[in-house]
Amino acid sequence: MKLFSPDAAHWYQRDGQPLHTVLSAKGEPRPTTLRDARKLNLLPSVTNILGVIAKPELTAWLQEQAVMAALTLPRLPGETEDAFARRVVEDSQTTRDGAADFGTAFHAGAEHVATTLEVDGEHPAAEWLRHYRIWYQGNAALLNWTEKVLVNRATGYAGTADLFIEHVVYGPTLVDLKTMKGPSRTGKCAPALKPYKSWCYQLAAYRKALGQRVTCMNLIVNSNEASPPIEHVWNDAEMDAGLQAFEAAHKLWTIEKGYDPTATVIDVKAETLKS
Repeated sequence: MKLFSPDAAHWYQRDGQPLHTVLSAKGEPRPTTLRDARKLNLLPSVTNILGVIAKPELTAWLQEQAVMAALTLPRLPGETEDAFARRVVEDSQTTRDGAADFGTAFHAGAEHVATTLEVDGEHPAAEWLRHYRIWYQGNAALLNWTEKVLVNRATGYAGTADLFIEHVVYGPTLVDLKTMKGPSRTGKCAPALKPYKSWCYQLAAYRKALGQRVTCMNLIVNSNEASPPIEHVWNDAEMDAGLQAFEAAHKLWTIEKGYDPTATVIDVKAETLKS
């Protein structure tokens, strides 16, 4: 009985076009696989590569959700162990999926704010986006772009960066938005909003693909309570170490997956010369 499946990985074509899904034999969309990537000469996403790094805090939290679901879900009359186990997994993933849905909705709303300075009052994260707009108007002197795919063909990866602005204090700044559950005044218990090292690795990869040594910042949004977002700026030493960590993860990823996007580029060139 298989209860857990890995999350679908994101892939990009070499021109930066996302190809997270492909058509199945029946003509229906399905998640792109490593096998597809080999055939289509695709680039892995930054988050795909960073998936090889263990995340103990996240793993522990997911385990806690599964245990609590098993303890609190009532067993249905005549329910088999397999059916109960599947229901426990579904229930334990509800919180995780809800957090992901909030993050996706907030990112879409933030993109709209950056380009229009408008907040849709019907948006599920409207209160949070109003705080974000205040931050944006007070700190972004100029919008360079938002939600742009950055490609590093030499190393072999791509990823969609959230925001590139001229910050009133830091100048050219690459911003990555992060939503996470933090403390609230209503009594909900949650840890303080602190950045994870993997966020620095992600930004370091984006900055390398951008080709400019700009300031890199995580803007942290407390999904537990609508409040002003918190800036976390990574210093140069942290960013340099972050890039080393990402490149090490990239090397490990190529070994684990048996797929080196850079070698594929060389092979394609060689085949071109032969023909």
